[in-house]
Amino acid sequence: MKTYKTRYLFLLLILGACSSKSVSPGMTLVTGLNGYHEEMERLEAQEARWPERQKVGNTIRTTFLMTMGGSKEFNRLVELDVKRREYLIALRANSLRPDRAAEVKQELVGINSDIDALTTIVKGQVAARSTSQPQAEPQQMIESVATVGLLTMAIDTFSPNGAADVAVPGINVGGYTVIDQKKFTIVKTPEGQTYQCTTVLVQEEGAGINCGLLAGK
Repeated sequence: MKTYKTRYLFLLLILGACSSKSVSPGMTLVTGLNGYHEEMERLEAQEARWPERQKVGNTIRTTFLMTMGGSKEFNRLVELDVKRREYLIALRANSLRPDRAAEVKQELVGINSDIDALTTIVKGQVAARSTSQPQAEPQQMIESVATVGLLTMAIDTFSPNGAADVAVPGINVGGYTVIDQKKFTIVKTPEGQTYQCTTVLVQEEGAGINCGLLAGK
C-alpha cells in the first residue's frame, strides 16, 4: 500500500504533463489537503513518528506549489501546523518539564493566532487562482464554485477555530451555498437550483469534479 507521500507526490508530478479535461488543479489540491489532515491525525498517535509527519508537511507544500503556484503564506501555514501538532503531542505525552510545558502553552496561543491569520490569506489566494479563468458554461461555473467551497473548508481545517466539529460543513461562495456531504457535495444556486457534485479520481493524473442538476430541485 502506497504511503501518503508517495501517493500524492506521484500524482502531482505527472499532473503538469497531463491534458485530461477531467483533472482540476483545485480538486487535486482538495484531495491532497484532505489526505494531509487524515494522515497527520493518524501519525499523531505515535510521538516517535515525527520524521514522517515532517515528510507529510513537505508533500502538501509540493502539492500546493504544483497546483496553485508558490505561496509563502501557505508554506508558513503548514510549518506552523506541523509545529503546533508536535507541541500538542509532547503535551499529551507529558514529556516536557513543567517550565517548558508552560512556555509551549504560551507559544501555542501565538501559533494559533498566526494560523488563523494565514488561513484567511491562503483562502483568498486559492479562490482567486481557482476562478481566474472565465467560465463559459453554467456547469463549469457550478464546478468552480464547488471547488472553491471545498478548498475553503479544507483550509479552514488548519484553524483551531475552524468548523471541523460541524456535522455537515457548509459555506457561502458568491451567493452559492456549498455543502460538503463527504461522499458528494451539494451546491445550491441563488435561483434555488440544487446540484450534486462528485469528486473524480483520475488514475495517474489527478482529481476532478462532476456536477449535475438534481431533478425537481
